[in-house]
Amino acid sequence: MKSNNNFFDEAKKLHLKGNINEANKLYSKLIYEKKNDFLYLYLFGTTFLQLKKYEQAIKYLTLSINISSNLADSFNNRGIAYAEIKKFELAINDYSEAIKLKKNNFDAYLNKAIALKNIKKTEEAVKYFNISIKLKPNDPKNYHNLGNLYFELNRYDKASEAYKFAIKLNKNLDKVCGLLLHTNMHLNDWNNFSSLIEKIKVSIQNNEKIIRPFPLLSLIDDPLLHKKVAIRHSKGEILNITHNKHKSKKIKLGYFSADFRSHPVLELMLDVFKNHDKSLFEIYGFYHYSQKDEMTNTASKYFDKFFYCANLSDNEIADLSRNNNIDIAIDLTGYTANGRNNIYCYDPAPIKINYLGYPGTMGSTCYDYIIADEIVLPKSENKNYIENIIHLPECYQPNQAKIEEIDQIFFTKKDLGLPEDSLVFGSLNNNYKITPHIFNSWMKILKNTKNSVLWLFQSNDSATKNINLEAQKHGIEKNRIFFAKRVSSSNHIQRLKVIDLFLDTFPYNAHTTAKQAIRMGVPVLTIKGRSFASRVASSILNSVNLQELITTNINSYTDLAIEIANNKKKLKRLKDHLSQPKVIKKLNDTKKFTKDFEKIFIQLSKKLLWG
Repeated sequence: MKSNNNFFDEAKKLHLKGNINEANKLYSKLIYEKKNDFLYLYLFGTTFLQLKKYEQAIKYLTLSINISSNLADSFNNRGIAYAEIKKFELAINDYSEAIKLKKNNFDAYLNKAIALKNIKKTEEAVKYFNISIKLKPNDPKNYHNLGNLYFELNRYDKASEAYKFAIKLNKNLDKVCGLLLHTNMHLNDWNNFSSLIEKIKVSIQNNEKIIRPFPLLSLIDDPLLHKKVAIRHSKGEILNITHNKHKSKKIKLGYFSADFRSHPVLELMLDVFKNHDKSLFEIYGFYHYSQKDEMTNTASKYFDKFFYCANLSDNEIADLSRNNNIDIAIDLTGYTANGRNNIYCYDPAPIKINYLGYPGTMGSTCYDYIIADEIVLPKSENKNYIENIIHLPECYQPNQAKIEEIDQIFFTKKDLGLPEDSLVFGSLNNNYKITPHIFNSWMKILKNTKNSVLWLFQSNDSATKNINLEAQKHGIEKNRIFFAKRVSSSNHIQRLKVIDLFLDTFPYNAHTTAKQAIRMGVPVLTIKGRSFASRVASSILNSVNLQELITTNINSYTDLAIEIANNKKKLKRLKDHLSQPKVIKKLNDTKKFTKDFEKIFIQLSKKLLWG
């Protein structure tokens, strides 16, 4: 028989070779014999960390630290475990201890910087990233992380520089090429655009981690590629959890989001929350982002229970959901900013749905359904989605009730800095949605329409400069391009009225903005592609019977814009159509949309919960 020392030596060898599961099993046999051995406890704890069993890692690393607090790696590894379960303050404390114990501790400096970034202590984070770069100036991951921080700070120039340096040090670094391209799209810097797109396509086909799911939507209109990237990015398989049956006759809906604040998703969903039938449903909000504002306060009042979950781990949020017997969990964030997709791997409810926030597949079996409509997600594209597809009878986007205060705001073209006698083409989308191909189309439209101007959203100074330079290359003078500054939501919606024709982006359409423009009586011209994100405006236009504004390629889009702009009668007819009472009523009919939405949940509940 082997002695315990032999077991320990064998476990360490397996650990060193990377056979973590077997090492963990051998370590576990020694727990009673070695429970006061700090090195054993440290090694045992690290195997749990490597196996992503973070609570157990914390337990054994803490026991090790209680016996001997002189090992920097103990604190650093426990900090990593705390960070993985979103306990960032505790993680930062441990990284600080690791730095005290070991001078020039690169890992601890880097980890502390990342943790500070996660709790929005951005200036401190920049400081620690720069220290880690000084310690390892040739480590590409440093520049990758610094780029991520600058991106979150909307300092896109700095982010681009950092990503470029990371690629220079390691051209095959995971996802950095995609991050660089997405950052440059925010800057409207289209140098090497085509070559980078081709590189991304090839890398995806080779199953390489070159880009995240969300940035891809605005670059390539190919749902199969979107699916491949989503699968690579997904968090894995769902845990096998038995859900308790509750006695309530009401269906318990859990809405999970990072966007219960001044954000397009909440603007669309607010009236749905308000109009839910409380005799049939209990609604719960799980808000997993730290920022709060007046919209947060307003939204919270429409829920039976509203939980602030930013400081909870993914597993804890799922536990909270199960403890409240949530029947249906609806993810409103997906792969957009601050998404917490791992929550759904912990099975927060018997039914899990992907809806609204991310227009595409999550690529994960952790989700049961995606809610869409037959235009954004036709049956021919079913094969490109992991989720089962549920179609709403009309546009998948919620209607919004008429907002009285918006009607009390009025802007003229002059108020907004636009020429009073001009025909205004507008596209107040985020800059990253503007591809060089769609911009080329806009320049052709301006060339062929007299007295016209283009009104774009003003994101950052570099983007403004680059757009003006690109326009000049096309022979379009600076005085024909105007930029709209960021304003309050109500002012933004009202100012859309001055646009004569809204020019949609492709392949990532305007979503909330398109709906808002149409509500303000502005015709929207779009290109219908293959992907979900490229068909949203088509769905909205179909719902108001303006199919004539749906084109299928860049040439027909360009030609139709020119035709409409040069035909005042046609433009007036389109605007008059949107001012009809029946169209206005439909766009403002939140109650009907909510009832259609609720029918889905009732059917699912009958089938899977009570059937």
